[in-house]
Amino acid sequence: MNWISLPAIPLQRILAVARLSVLPALFLLLAGCATTPDPEKDAELVREQARQKALQQDFDQAVETMKSGDHGVAKEQFEALHEQYPERTGPLANLGILAMKADEPSRASKLFEQVVALDPSHTAALNHLGVIARENGEFEKAEKYYRQALAADPDYLPAVMNLAILLDIYLGRPGEALPLYEQYQASAEETHPRLKDWIFDAKNRI
Repeated sequence: MNWISLPAIPLQRILAVARLSVLPALFLLLAGCATTPDPEKDAELVREQARQKALQQDFDQAVETMKSGDHGVAKEQFEALHEQYPERTGPLANLGILAMKADEPSRASKLFEQVVALDPSHTAALNHLGVIARENGEFEKAEKYYRQALAADPDYLPAVMNLAILLDIYLGRPGEALPLYEQYQASAEETHPRLKDWIFDAKNRI
């Protein structure tokens, strides 16, 4: 289970990816035209850039803390970030992952639902909600979450594999699982050691 990291600027979507927007500096160059400086706007831009830099640094520090295994401190850091930036999904998503690591699926589910409320296309949160639903025996609900994640990003491999396993093993629909297995096999840098067996078995049961 991976933490949700803050991508480099400009933001890019990944596995889990925290959506922390940035305000880039804009420079408008118009040949033959001069623009009148606006000190107030310039000062506001500088303040916003400083705010974004502080957010980036604090977020990176919290991620490193979680990587080190100090989950208690990481939780405090992400909670503080969420309190400061309630509109950001990154701190909430990582709090959800920490809740799953602490075997608190109910709390994790609520946190991931908050992430999805802020960003309905947050693939990592949707995938985790699918995992929680599957573990609770709510297979139709799990399928819905996985398909939502893949609707947002058809190449999001964690949801590709989780949906394949759900369809194949839990719902008995190997014909639908097979192309997902094969997509994962073709795209993943490292695959599950039993993936070839699952593909072989699915083909025999179609």
